[in-house]
Amino acid sequence: MGLLAPWFLLGALAVGLPLWLHLMRRRNPVKLTFSSLMFFQKRTDTTIRERRLRYLLLLALRLAVLLLLALAFSKPIWERPPAVIGGRIPLLHLIALDTSLSMGHGDRWEAAKELADEIIGALAPGDRAQLLSNGPSVSVLTEPTPDAAILRRALAGLAPTQASNSFGDVVEATRNLVEEGTGPARLHVISDLQHSAMPSRFQDLVLPPHAELVLHGVGSETDANWAVDSIKGDPRVYGREAATLEGTVASYAERDASKTVSLWINGQPSGSERVEVPAWERVEFSFDIRDAPRGFSRAELRIDPTDDLPDDDVRRIALDNSEPDPLLFVAQNATGRDVLYYRAALESSESSRYVLEVASPADLARVDPGEYAFIVLSDVVRLPERFQDRLRAWLEAGGALLVAIGPNSALVRRAPMTGHAVQQPLSSERGRAPFQLAGQADVTHPVAQATDGLRSVRFYLYGRIVPQDGDRVPMRLANGDPLLIEHGTGRGRTLLFASALDNVWNNLPVTPAYVPFVVETARLLTGAERRRGEATLGDILELGSRRDRGGAVQVVAPSGEAVLTLSDSVEREALPLDSVGFYEIRGARGLELQAVNPDPRESNLRRAEGDALEMWRSSAAEASGGLAAGLPEPEVPPWRVWRLLLVLLALAVLLESLIANRHLDALRGD
Repeated sequence: MGLLAPWFLLGALAVGLPLWLHLMRRRNPVKLTFSSLMFFQKRTDTTIRERRLRYLLLLALRLAVLLLLALAFSKPIWERPPAVIGGRIPLLHLIALDTSLSMGHGDRWEAAKELADEIIGALAPGDRAQLLSNGPSVSVLTEPTPDAAILRRALAGLAPTQASNSFGDVVEATRNLVEEGTGPARLHVISDLQHSAMPSRFQDLVLPPHAELVLHGVGSETDANWAVDSIKGDPRVYGREAATLEGTVASYAERDASKTVSLWINGQPSGSERVEVPAWERVEFSFDIRDAPRGFSRAELRIDPTDDLPDDDVRRIALDNSEPDPLLFVAQNATGRDVLYYRAALESSESSRYVLEVASPADLARVDPGEYAFIVLSDVVRLPERFQDRLRAWLEAGGALLVAIGPNSALVRRAPMTGHAVQQPLSSERGRAPFQLAGQADVTHPVAQATDGLRSVRFYLYGRIVPQDGDRVPMRLANGDPLLIEHGTGRGRTLLFASALDNVWNNLPVTPAYVPFVVETARLLTGAERRRGEATLGDILELGSRRDRGGAVQVVAPSGEAVLTLSDSVEREALPLDSVGFYEIRGARGLELQAVNPDPRESNLRRAEGDALEMWRSSAAEASGGLAAGLPEPEVPPWRVWRLLLVLLALAVLLESLIANRHLDALRGD
């Protein structure tokens, strides 16, 4: 027995206080009304005989409270000896089963369950076990228990998923489960030991002290597999006479194979061809898509015959043949150069996604912003008050706006809608240079990345915009002034461009960077950069940009069940895609499909390198010390006795309060 903070024992001296109070307590005399005291003899009553202890149970409880408080704060611990049963220390067995996609190949899963059952059946007296599954992430299926029946019931409910595996997640879960005081543990990893499950850093595989690693491999290194590895091509097919969809068949086998690849649209075959796939090679194929159904379609690329892992023999993509989204371009002059250049940029690259509508500020009185994918304000000075109110509400609900500063808007010293302060147009000639070039750029921003930060553009005039708190500045001029500012308004998003969209203030419209600038700003504002025809299991689906004017969006999983509750459909901003298949999203633009496919790395069944696995084993053996040899561990975490004292203290305080109240009630009744 030991004390971590022995000086707190001095607090036990406070036990004298309740003793003094109980000894000094005087009996309260009972006052009775009497007519005369002349016949009573006068005497002096002493208090010495009254100084005796009363209410012993209450006194004992008060003394116990003070003593327990002092003892608890001194933190006593009991240095217990190792609990040895039959000459060994009881172990906690963590049985981690790999439930990733690759475990569905052939008889791997049956072999994994047999190994887990053998480990459960071999538990020694005093041992406990806990069942885990990995893929996706790590799920703890049972509490530590010596009951084999509980463990086998949890094992019977497991099945391979279509997710990927990570040994780093298993080790992280082990660190959380094997905490101080739980004693030695043994981690059993039952897996096909796929190389893609190894983390990039070996540090992520380091087990906690007193934890031993045992690897149980299933499957053969010569197991063969073929998969549709990837799909290429723009899923947006609107306005095209023939869109091309390309696919790749990957071989993970020692032998050549002949496969039939086919395209299916909405459950109907649309084309097929025969391909020869050499061993450990990739073969590309393509299909032309003509007369695709209106709206979104479910497209699948399949290979036949299927192999021992059929889940990766099909790959899905959502084809988009829906009508273009309307885009409102507001300019002082509907026939100006800014309109001309912007329309040409859209038609050259994104003609099938947006249709441009042009209006002047005077035409906006009856315009509803919610009818448009996003709105461009090009050198606009003033907006009608009613339209401005509707535009602000639309932005708050998730709308998108592009504001370009020009000769007219810069003179009013303030950007429309956002209220950013804008200084008067600055000429680069004042800085002894005929123009300014773009400078520092955030390469992680999609607009800066697609346009290379507009480094080839000459800016003759620009408005100096003062960023507000929370703004992001992805691009700047060479002198440090902001060139592009991203501003948030409620759920909405606004981009402010410090120069004009024509070729007067700059030469941007006549450079190769203009089309990518127009396209990427449109994709960013509408959320199209996050919308792809296919996604990988575990990716995140953005919901904010898909909400309608009522602020709601509905999502239906591939199983046909609604994913979002009523409150989530209004408030939730993102959703993890945790099922393979097609998700249906109903939002601002009607019905949208999102295809979800397994991680293609799961198709490659190659095992991790033997040296890497051996290093993992040896590092765990060194950390566990003598545990791996079955020897008793000399250091066993002590019991924290002060935790029990805190419980007793709470109980004593409760009893003291109850008994004190009873005595007080009795005194009041005297």
